[in-house]
Amino acid sequence: MPLLLFDIDGTLLTSDGVGRRTIRETLEGLIGRPVTSDTVSFSGRTDPAIMRDVLMASGCSLEEAQEMLPVCLDAFAEIFCKRVEPRHMTVLPGVHELLDTVTNRYGLSLGLVTGNLEQTAFAKLGAAGLDQYFSFGAYGSDHEDRNLLPAVAMERAQGHGHDRVHAHRTVVIGDTEHDITCSRYAGVSVVAVSTGKVSFETLESHSPDLLLSHLENHDVIVSFLDEVAAR
Repeated sequence: MPLLLFDIDGTLLTSDGVGRRTIRETLEGLIGRPVTSDTVSFSGRTDPAIMRDVLMASGCSLEEAQEMLPVCLDAFAEIFCKRVEPRHMTVLPGVHELLDTVTNRYGLSLGLVTGNLEQTAFAKLGAAGLDQYFSFGAYGSDHEDRNLLPAVAMERAQGHGHDRVHAHRTVVIGDTEHDITCSRYAGVSVVAVSTGKVSFETLESHSPDLLLSHLENHDVIVSFLDEVAAR
């Protein structure tokens, strides 16, 4: 059976910018001055990398940002989990149906590969009504380098009903070039979907194994997953 590892933001849901706002407000409270995130890329990156770059864009040195990062991440997670509500969440078209389909078809728990911290990942999924589909994953709180996360998720899958995990039967599903890059690094397959902030054409230039404009093409996705499972 295939091991399915889903990204969250831009793939399963959108969150009305609540994460970006909370990062900014958390950092301003900790460093006592306004911060800027206008020049910092958020899509597909891990929260530690994003937060470090916001600190540096706001006048901190690399050394200062690295030293502050653990406290900043803890504070952000605490504030975000108290703040996030269902009203912030929009589940993207086809997601509920796809998760039901693959869960019923393969009878295995689904995993995550996300730049979110573990706490904030499940806060988002819970607010969106999607947390029941996922029992494990790899998160920005595991490592700042997203390329290392699929291997972490694959190792954890073995404690969640996936007795024999193989890279050639593992699939990452995500919406940015970073999802494609981390999949190639880990030697796993990747489905890219242009429901986030990265265009179809940009995703296509990174040569994913399957490229979709949305996740409503259940037959196409299941056919691809069946091919992966048969390897």
